[in-house]
Amino acid sequence: MQYRTIKFEKRDKIAVLTLDRPEKMNALSAELLDEFTSALDEIETDHDIRVLIVTGSGRAFSAGFDLTPTVGHGENRPATANWDATHKAPRAIMKLWNLRQPTISAVNGHALAAGNVLAMTADIVIASENATFGEPEIRHVAPSPAVLLPYMIPLRHLHWLYYTGDTIDAQTAEKWNMVNRVVPLEKLMAEATAAAARIAAAPAYASQMMKRSIKTTYDKMGFADAFEHHLTLRMIEQMAPDVPEKEALNEIRQEFGLQMFLEARDGPFR
Repeated sequence: MQYRTIKFEKRDKIAVLTLDRPEKMNALSAELLDEFTSALDEIETDHDIRVLIVTGSGRAFSAGFDLTPTVGHGENRPATANWDATHKAPRAIMKLWNLRQPTISAVNGHALAAGNVLAMTADIVIASENATFGEPEIRHVAPSPAVLLPYMIPLRHLHWLYYTGDTIDAQTAEKWNMVNRVVPLEKLMAEATAAAARIAAAPAYASQMMKRSIKTTYDKMGFADAFEHHLTLRMIEQMAPDVPEKEALNEIRQEFGLQMFLEARDGPFR
């Protein structure tokens, strides 16, 4: 299958999926998420692939959902389609969490908002020294696609990230248990490939059964129910009227564009 917004290649038993919208910092557009989902479906059914590496083109892993102003988004959608349409993007990201094969995020730069969630859904995270991580959505009253960090890092750290919208560097992310290893940018893919090869050397059946057991353990700890509950709260938050900060920022985004929106959103936090 030919892709326009991602690159997909197989290297022996290892697949590499590259988010490929560098001019948009690999923002997760509807088209990219559709292609991402199709590629994961292809990987899921390919029993020669033992490990998947996900990375980004250019200076970002992913800056999150594409916030480029749009006109008439969803205006012709029937009400009965709203639930699935609203949650299509979070479920696309979570397909990586549930993929049969072990996965590695090779974070080559900014991993922000939904881009941070996408990086965290991988089983192993290797970051370049210039990588950054953050969940800035709270600043414009937009819910995260999934709340993963309570299952990964101490609550004091996750509260700071979620409540402030601040960005942290790769070294801090490693201390906070968000990444396994930090390496120079020029060595990132070599390190990720070496890690993938080490995992691929184990019997595929054993590693995939181990992954099923790990994910089931998280579900028994409440992960699956918490995700579905978050989707409900996410939809309520998106529907809430008369949130003045949200309305003001959306007006700036629609009238003046994304750069002015980001300046208005993040300026008070500098």
